[in-house]
Amino acid sequence: MATPRIYCCEALGPEVRGALSGGSLAGAECTTFTGCCGRPPVSWDDLRRLCGGSPAIVVGGECLGHLGAPPDDLLRTRLVKKRHCAALVCGDYAFDRLTGGGGYLVTPGWLAGWRSFVEGWGFDQSTGADFFAESCARITLVDTGSCPESAGLLQEFGAFVQRPVESVPVGLELLSLQLERAHGELERQVAVDAAPAPASDYALLLDLLSRVSSCSGEQRVIEELLSVFGMLFGARETAFIPGNGGPLYRHGEAVTQDRTLRKLATEVQGSFEVAADAAGFLVRLSHNGLVGWLWSGHFALPQHLQRYLNLAASAANVCAMAIVSARTVSHSLKESEDKYRLLFENMGNGFALLKMLLGPMGTPADFRFVEVNPAFEAFTGRNEEDLVGRTMLELLPNFESSQLESLGLLAREGTPLALERYFFNGKCCQVWLFRPRPGYCGMIINDITKQKLLEDKLRQSIKMESVGRLAGGVAHEFNNMLSVIIGYAEMLEMEYQGNRRIADTLKEICKAAQRSRDLTAQLLSFSRQQLISPKMIDVNQALGELARKVSLLAGRETRVSLKLCREPWPVKIDPAQLEEIVSNIVSNAGAAMPGGGDLVIGTGNITVGEELCSTNIDAAPGEYLEITISDSGHGMDGETCRHIFEPFFTTREVGQGNGLGLATVYGMVTQNGGFVTVESERGVGTTFKVCLPRHQYRVQEAKPVPAGGGTGTVLVVEDDEIVGRMTVKMLEHMGYRVLLAGNAMQALELCRSEHRIDLVLSDVMLPGASGKDAVETILALRPDLKVIYMSGYAPETLLDKGVDRSRVNFIQKPFDMASLDEKIKAALTGSFATA
Repeated sequence: MATPRIYCCEALGPEVRGALSGGSLAGAECTTFTGCCGRPPVSWDDLRRLCGGSPAIVVGGECLGHLGAPPDDLLRTRLVKKRHCAALVCGDYAFDRLTGGGGYLVTPGWLAGWRSFVEGWGFDQSTGADFFAESCARITLVDTGSCPESAGLLQEFGAFVQRPVESVPVGLELLSLQLERAHGELERQVAVDAAPAPASDYALLLDLLSRVSSCSGEQRVIEELLSVFGMLFGARETAFIPGNGGPLYRHGEAVTQDRTLRKLATEVQGSFEVAADAAGFLVRLSHNGLVGWLWSGHFALPQHLQRYLNLAASAANVCAMAIVSARTVSHSLKESEDKYRLLFENMGNGFALLKMLLGPMGTPADFRFVEVNPAFEAFTGRNEEDLVGRTMLELLPNFESSQLESLGLLAREGTPLALERYFFNGKCCQVWLFRPRPGYCGMIINDITKQKLLEDKLRQSIKMESVGRLAGGVAHEFNNMLSVIIGYAEMLEMEYQGNRRIADTLKEICKAAQRSRDLTAQLLSFSRQQLISPKMIDVNQALGELARKVSLLAGRETRVSLKLCREPWPVKIDPAQLEEIVSNIVSNAGAAMPGGGDLVIGTGNITVGEELCSTNIDAAPGEYLEITISDSGHGMDGETCRHIFEPFFTTREVGQGNGLGLATVYGMVTQNGGFVTVESERGVGTTFKVCLPRHQYRVQEAKPVPAGGGTGTVLVVEDDEIVGRMTVKMLEHMGYRVLLAGNAMQALELCRSEHRIDLVLSDVMLPGASGKDAVETILALRPDLKVIYMSGYAPETLLDKGVDRSRVNFIQKPFDMASLDEKIKAALTGSFATA
């Protein structure tokens, strides 16, 4: 029979032509017709006009779905149809899976004319978007690679209907198989055979093709072929001889030896060969090359050998295509399994598959481990042999029944579960539970121990920052009051110098105020708001000089030793701060060793990486000089270590410490860009590690401004009335003429009315406009004025107020008359840059 004409719906044109090009129907002519997308379906009259009664194969989806048995004049027309065009390409199973997942399936041929189809439905963009929003979750292209422009058209259509798009690659093997099957049926229909095969043979052959096309796996396809041919022919033996020289597949009795069949295969010249004794025949199977040979022999009715051969030869192409397709799918599946296995065995997350076990009443009774990966073994501390085959209640006897019910609900209904905090062998984990298939539970474990530590550190840092702000604010207000106490006490002491009793009393008041000032300095140190003068120092040399002094703090019975590295990296820190850091830690160590012990102070150069930074919120990657101070005292538990740097936290008895020593250490170290850690254990001792950043460049220290006498008028801008009056009296005692303003407006009025003003002494914090705003307004009016800022806050906080500390003179509250006089004289003699 001549190659029949093939007619297909326009939505399948590229796919049908691609399927024909690689098979036995490569010479067939394919003509497209208008489908029913937006138009009436195709009728038999339409096909009569299209085919004209000649043998033809018609391919389509919904446009042919309503057609039943053909009329008598169209018996030579074979319909290749499915409920949808895309199902012809990807198959019913894939079609159901993709549409069940919310996809609206389109083919490349359909996309080529999507605008005309949508117009045929009567949709504009608005109604089209509404329709697809209700009917699908996405637009899915069944991409056969037949149209290069499909990707762009898919994006256009998705944008028009406002749906996301996806592309699923699909081969043309299934469509080719259906076309080959239709061609075989048509050949038998029109063939003129002297002894036509009974209708039952054709029915069985159709059943064969249907069963073969639904099989998966090369071995399964071959076994199905041998089984059905053996039944169809009544053959005692059937066999498949692979073309690659592999072992034979057999069905029934092995009557003929393997070497005989292989020899016969070498003698096949055409599409088949009949054995010399007519005991059977060998049919060649080819699809894009040799696939193998199919042997059938020793028939129950040998007189029908010719009929059997005709049937086998007509099915040869379809059988060869089915085997090749199964090989391709098997190879792809093997690759996918290898990739899955590689991921499964090397993924960092633990994975386990469990099967639900039901009790007598059909309720979940337990779960058995089916498969685990190496990461899951590491999480649980058990190997695969200890886990697989055992149940959760065996391994976790305290597993709660409520959790078992939740897992059972998941295995039945599929609603995923997530446990934010779960502990395996001391590790904090996230556990995600899901249903891979009914009756099973998948478990994925993610180690979040480091994340949890980081969260704890972050919470601790936020708490310390909040406490620091509170401490800084209290110290600021306290400094204002101390300024008043010190100022008035000094002035009274000068006035009553002749009265020894009163003068001594005033000296004691000043001493108490100075000690209070030291206390606020510690609070400011913790909040990183104290005034410092950092210098580049050799820590080894500084510790050597401090050794004798700190040994007294540790106690007479304590043995102090130094273990200093040879070439310590230089650091930049206020020497007084370094001394206080070491002194506070040593003092704490001495209190932990009341009967004496060993105290070791050491140094070392370290490089900090991301791993340490992930667990210490104050640390940053870089090079540090590490100072370690270790004692052999009674140690601390973990809870105490977590609070050790908080202000006013102390383990000493009442009256033996204010709890600011280690808080001061924390504030000073972090103010200098470093971090401090503590390691301790009850009965073993404690080690503090102070890490200060390496200083790369040497900077010359500023020389102090020599003090000198001077006179002039000072404008004091201070909103606190008590502090303002005290400052005025101090300046007047020092010989200056003083003007006082309570806010920025008053200060500006005085600058306009008073021509003789030499210097402005302004508080940083003022009501309304800030001290910076007030000074800038004054300087715009009187640019020759000198300015000094004063504040209970430290200069490090001035940037928050918009003041560049490198360009202004600053004096820290509380201050005495000597310090204030020196600062004013320095500013008036020219050591000043205007704000």
